[in-house]
Amino acid sequence: MGFSSSCSLFKHHLIISFIINIAIITISHVNGCFTSIFSFGDSLTDTGNLLQLSLSESKKLSHFDFPPYGRTFFGYPTGRCSDGRLIIDFIAEDFGLPFLPPYFGGENGKPRNLENGVNFAVVGATALDDVFFKERGIHNPFTNVSLGVELGFFKDVLPSLCSSSSDCKEFLKKSLIVMGEIGGNDYNHAFLQGKSTEEILHFVPLVVDTIASAITELIGLGAVTILVPGNLPTGCSPAYLTYFQGSDMADYDPLTGCITRLNQFSEFHNEQLQKKLDQIRKLHRNVNIIYADYYNIALNFYHSPNQFGFTETLRACCGGGGRYNYSSSMACGDPPLTTSCKDPSSHVSWDGLHYTEATYRWISKGVLEELYAIPYTNSLCFPSTVGKQIY
Repeated sequence: MGFSSSCSLFKHHLIISFIINIAIITISHVNGCFTSIFSFGDSLTDTGNLLQLSLSESKKLSHFDFPPYGRTFFGYPTGRCSDGRLIIDFIAEDFGLPFLPPYFGGENGKPRNLENGVNFAVVGATALDDVFFKERGIHNPFTNVSLGVELGFFKDVLPSLCSSSSDCKEFLKKSLIVMGEIGGNDYNHAFLQGKSTEEILHFVPLVVDTIASAITELIGLGAVTILVPGNLPTGCSPAYLTYFQGSDMADYDPLTGCITRLNQFSEFHNEQLQKKLDQIRKLHRNVNIIYADYYNIALNFYHSPNQFGFTETLRACCGGGGRYNYSSSMACGDPPLTTSCKDPSSHVSWDGLHYTEATYRWISKGVLEELYAIPYTNSLCFPSTVGKQIY
């Protein structure tokens, strides 16, 4: 099985132009588009589930649950793996909705108000079941939650929101489903535990099929608008750059300093995911499936950092030192030896594995452009004006 780069120079310049253009666009909050958002995924989307699970089960808290996490926006750790808001937070804000409560939280361990949506994402979650990894000697240090488990949470919640199949379909017509990002940890846990690229490549079709199966099940329940993010350029991650430090210079992109073969792996996953999404679209022509191109949006930060206000692309803002300010044995939030940069908005990476709020804000701008571009969302948001532009 092979994989190849899909990012041509022409496409790269188009995307740079696209992102720079949306920087000068002001999108006002639009109330009444989607009445609720339901989100699945991992640490890129978790708004507090792992934290609540750890508290309820009296487990040791993760380093994500200590300062300086949350310092930029909330002023304290919330269970989000960043200095502030995540992409899902910016999406909720833009649609005039409150931040999604974690599924685990509130009274009796469950959120009180569900009408505006729930976040099922858990730090460390994988697309494939935990058994798959255990059979291959791959350890998940955070959770045994998989996409199938999160989908089970959603089905448990649904009866409290609608009383019948037809009611649920009506309710979900005005709900946005955010499917991920999910799948990254299926590869992260394996790569960072020494598995070969050749072995991990065989995971890709299984991961993509699992995501597709979850999407199909959600469509059967009544979902009409589903946002499906791809994987990010992992070859630019300070964690991966540290783990593979000392690689041959030919392994690095001379323009960005990222590890080429790891980015090509992300591209391969994204190509396979998009092919699968095309198949689902053909089977469900009344459903809006939007692919969110996290990879190419993020890649622009490494090619043209100044355009986005970044002065540091490969070194984490918060970490345990070293060339990339990342150490698996001395992570951000582990006192007293980790250090945090003065201005997180100048950094692409927050802790070596996750991005800063500033980075997530930029990615969310591109995602929202894609969402508003589809006719269904346009008609929901602007029912009195056909084809109204938002800029």
